[in-house]
Amino acid sequence: MNETNPHVSIALINGGRLGLCIRRFDELQRRQRLHLPNAATCWDYASLIDVVLMDSDSDAFRFTGKTVAQWMAGLRKHSTSEYERFRRRYESTVNRHLAALSRRPRDPDNHYCVELRVPPLRSSLPGLIRLTGLMRASVNQWLSTLRSLTSRGLKPEELEMSGVLAALRSRPGADMVTQAQILQMIDLSQVVPKFACESRFGFIARSGWKEECRRIPEREYRRRRLLGEGVDARHLIRFRHRSLGWSVVHTRYSDLVTERTFWWSVLDENGQFIEQPVPGFQSAEDAMAFAEGQMNKTFALWGKDQALTKWERYSLPGGDDYLEILLQLDDWPYTYRPRHYRTRNVLVHVRTSVRHTQEGRRVLFLDEIQSDWHADLHAEARGEVSEPRRPSTPGAPFRKEWPLLSMKLMIWWAQRLGVDGLAWASADLQLSRWGKYGPPEILYRKVLPNAARLLATTLSLTFDQATLSVRDSKRRVESGRRGWEVRNCDDVPVTKPFRTRAQAEHFADLIGEFFVIDVPVLWINQLPQICSIPLYGLGTAEAWLASGSDR
Repeated sequence: MNETNPHVSIALINGGRLGLCIRRFDELQRRQRLHLPNAATCWDYASLIDVVLMDSDSDAFRFTGKTVAQWMAGLRKHSTSEYERFRRRYESTVNRHLAALSRRPRDPDNHYCVELRVPPLRSSLPGLIRLTGLMRASVNQWLSTLRSLTSRGLKPEELEMSGVLAALRSRPGADMVTQAQILQMIDLSQVVPKFACESRFGFIARSGWKEECRRIPEREYRRRRLLGEGVDARHLIRFRHRSLGWSVVHTRYSDLVTERTFWWSVLDENGQFIEQPVPGFQSAEDAMAFAEGQMNKTFALWGKDQALTKWERYSLPGGDDYLEILLQLDDWPYTYRPRHYRTRNVLVHVRTSVRHTQEGRRVLFLDEIQSDWHADLHAEARGEVSEPRRPSTPGAPFRKEWPLLSMKLMIWWAQRLGVDGLAWASADLQLSRWGKYGPPEILYRKVLPNAARLLATTLSLTFDQATLSVRDSKRRVESGRRGWEVRNCDDVPVTKPFRTRAQAEHFADLIGEFFVIDVPVLWINQLPQICSIPLYGLGTAEAWLASGSDR
């Protein structure tokens, strides 16, 4: 069993076939935080293997959205005979590949993709089919009718990806099919992106450390389980965690056995010495890192998904609520590994923050919109392969529409955040920051502005310019071991750490220099609530603002 060829195991009554697919095995294991036993059986893998529906005439397939465990649970409720048949086939198939599966990691990395929200993306195909008024017709007539919908604004890719043409081609041309049956054939799940971000699970102590200098009395050594009772020893509490009360202690002690005369150690919230490397840590930073790891484990029951950021230092200084948003095609049947993230099939990534214009209006600012996937496909088409050993890039949907799709979703997200507008970096700003090493100039000079103009026309928005006052890069705010630090261009802290990022940003603003930039913006504060977003194309304002689904 390998990731490129799922093993087909069961034939369906309608001529289709079911397959077992492990392309999402690692991602599912990380999402579920599932620790596998060393001697795992096929049933230990049941929640990590996808059930896919194979095409009857080719090796193409679609994800059913269910793992083996979920599929079997459904069969058990409705069909005992089908359940037993599937169970036997699954067991015999996977048992042949247990040796290969046993070589996969037993413990998952604490790094996975989590869905932020479910955007109301809708296909325009069901509505257009209903407008034809055709209630019952032959397969050939339906094929002709569906293809003619592209002249009414339906995108050819949307029609092809829906699966309805493939389903009709598999039937005799004279067969009679109802409109209800046609609507049931539509399945665009493989091209509906998830609105997600990379994250890790745990309790993250964000308050940081504060400095202090308090000597621990000798009478407390025994209670705290510290070395040196009755001899010349000194233990100083030098750092204390602001919210959880854990301490980092500097110890000075010597005898005939110990190799070092001073070291750093960690005390828990009760002031007790916890199990740690002997005799201790060489630096306070190492002790803090160890303490934070232990706090995360201790308070794991309070844990939740924590959004990760990888590229914040490449954003404009300042701004609030920085977030890296991934538009991920989780159900796409092929696997693409992007250069910037660990998540498979990232169609687009967008780096965002909330900023204030000089007039005091809040905007969702897009530092970057980028598609590694389509960039790689474009490079391969031009014969520009930077990594000769890298496997060829699988095809991806939205070849021409991914910038428009990104802007549509960002308008919806900006409205959810309650800001006044959606702004993004201009071509001149990207050129001044990155020169020839930046993103494609045509994307920011032509493609994104064109998408914005189309959206402004469709939704009656104002496409304008906004002025931002931005701190230069000589003063950056970074998270350090002891709190939030303001650093200079040489990455050296210029003052003591602050407890919160807001305090550090405020101080950086006081001592930093500012420059003014003009950026394009779509003002959305007068836009009624968005209830639906066309998956392809622009649609009409009524389609965006009408509640309910057209499916």
